[in-house]
This record gives sequence, structure tokens and C-alpha cells, in this order.
Amino acid sequence: MPKKLISKIMPSADRLEHMRGWGFLGEKLFAHDLWHLNRKTVGYAFLNGIFWACMPMPFQMVGAAISALIVRCNVPISVGLCWLTNPITMPPYFAVAYALGAWVLNSEPLSLPDSVTQSWIQEQLSLIWLPLLTGSLLIGISTGMLGLISLRMWWRWKVNHDWKKRSRSHRHPKKLSAGHDATQTADLSGPQPGDRESQ
Repeated sequence: MPKKLISKIMPSADRLEHMRGWGFLGEKLFAHDLWHLNRKTVGYAFLNGIFWACMPMPFQMVGAAISALIVRCNVPISVGLCWLTNPITMPPYFAVAYALGAWVLNSEPLSLPDSVTQSWIQEQLSLIWLPLLTGSLLIGISTGMLGLISLRMWWRWKVNHDWKKRSRSHRHPKKLSAGHDATQTADLSGPQPGDRESQ
């Protein structure tokens, strides 16, 4: 089932135990329905987590967790997907988001250095924040929706595939049994070692 695969990559409650330190909100995030795995809760968790991963801001996991509480989608998947943007992937991602935002706003983009670093982004934040935020919103919404649709399509395909596989496996033993009985009948109906024809 799809939920078995998802549960293997989903962060465990022990890894997210620090969220209980968020006070009343932290206790709310450990509600049973926010950790349940089904096509709806996981699908919206992909949308939620990918969107917040694309946001150029600190504490993305806090935003993802609060949104998961409001939308009632899976919390650990929402929070775990925030790590799609990390210290390694952030600089190239922000460069793409900024270029996209500048193009959409029809503004003259700044000349980017050979290596976009977090320190350069912080120094130029007053100049780049609007194109960066615009590009991040566009990428976050589009990739989040793509994640939601892809997950739901894969989930449906996986369920149908597993169901057909189980159906074939239930029919297969009957065919083997029937073939085995037919072989035994043919052997019994054939000439026996004690018959005259065999001598």
C-alpha cells in the first residue's frame, strides 16, 4: 500500500519531539488525525510542505506546521518537506526565484555574482526582496500543486496496481491446483507398468 512507503520516509514522532516545546500549539500538532496517512492528508501535506520550503524566510517548519494544523493535513510530512531547501540548495534556488520574479515584475535584475551565497542575499535583501518573494510564491504554488496532483495520481495507480496484483495471486493457485489434478488424472488413465501394452 502507498501508506507503507510513505511511512518509511516520514519523520517519526521522536525526531519531531522538540515541537512539543511550542506550548499549546505544540500539543495540538500531535493530534492523531494530523499524523494519519491517507491520500487526502498526505496530498495536502505535499502541497503545504513544498510551498513553505520555497518561501525565502527563516522558520519555514513553523509556518508549515501551523498551516498543517489549519488545513488538517499530515504534520511530519509537511515539516519534513521543508528540508527540500537547505544550506546547499538555497543559493541556486533563490537565484532562480529572483530571476523569475524580476522577469514577472518586468524589473531590471541585479547582476548576480559567480556564486550566490546567503551573505550576498542578506546584503542585497532591500533590493531583491520583492522579486525574490514574487518568484518564490509562483514556484511554491506551482510546485506544491504539482506535488499534490502527482501524489494523488501515484496513490490511485498504486492502489489499483496492488489490487490487481492480489486478484491475480488469488486466481493463480486455483489454476495450479486444476493443472495438477489434470496431470494426476492423465497419469492414472495412461498405461500402467502391469498392463499387457507396457510389457
